[in-house]
Amino acid sequence: MQRRLLPSMSALLAFDAVARTGSFTSAARDLSLTQGAVSRQVAVLEGQLGAGLIDRTARRATLTEAGRAYALRARAALELLSQGALEALGQAPEKGLKLAILPTFGTRWLMPRIPGFVRRHPEITLQFATRIGQFDLRGEGMDAAIHSGRGDWPGARVTLLMQERVVPVAAPVLARQLAQGGALSDLPVLALASRPQAWTDWRAQNRLPGPAPAPVMRFEQSATLAQAAAAGMGVALMPAFLIRPELDSGTLTVLGEELPSGFGYYFVEPEPTPGHPAKRAVSQFRDWLLTEIARDTVV
Repeated sequence: MQRRLLPSMSALLAFDAVARTGSFTSAARDLSLTQGAVSRQVAVLEGQLGAGLIDRTARRATLTEAGRAYALRARAALELLSQGALEALGQAPEKGLKLAILPTFGTRWLMPRIPGFVRRHPEITLQFATRIGQFDLRGEGMDAAIHSGRGDWPGARVTLLMQERVVPVAAPVLARQLAQGGALSDLPVLALASRPQAWTDWRAQNRLPGPAPAPVMRFEQSATLAQAAAAGMGVALMPAFLIRPELDSGTLTVLGEELPSGFGYYFVEPEPTPGHPAKRAVSQFRDWLLTEIARDTVV
């Protein structure tokens, strides 16, 4: 009876991904599978248990009451298996660090510096995942996250890493239009989907009259936004430190003053609880980040 109720690992991973993301599409992306494959795995699990776990009539993949209870057990089981694998490899869970990072910040600023952390702490095994926006740190098995926002992450310990400053940039062809007497407000505007007020705030700080023009395109990631700006699609507000290669090569040109955006970069970790004490590796990584940022500021 018990063996009959034990799910396959593929079915368990598929259900866990849907439960975490609330979407078959997002779960498929996380697992590098098709949406149909994820749906079939969840259906197999439901048939095996004889219970409906996902309400497919809603717009999102909403968990049923049985699904919510099973999701907690599934997540705990997967974490236990992950810890067991680390122990089998001789890597204690305390020495493993799972970090959620922003895609562009991770590739442009963090990764070039990671060798320094590894040299200082060779005993710590790092594992990275990309995330945009807030999520359940413990629910997704993350020890910490680097987040861009206003520092308002409920139920978490938040440490400011740096305040964000942004500057308008565009391809040289658009910069030449301004040099020939054009106005910045006449150029098409690009924006991040997560920053709908960015241009309004920047114009207010520059005391520019009139409302901000509506963006002609919106993007989820800063890297894609920078690529669109470099292709001449419009003007983008970007943190200069994330687009230093484009500025140095001349594919992007600064068109205005660099000003605070009102956002910041934060190190976020779950509040420690009796069942989940704080990891020493988390504080070591946080302290290293602050040291690196202070060094950049001095330079």
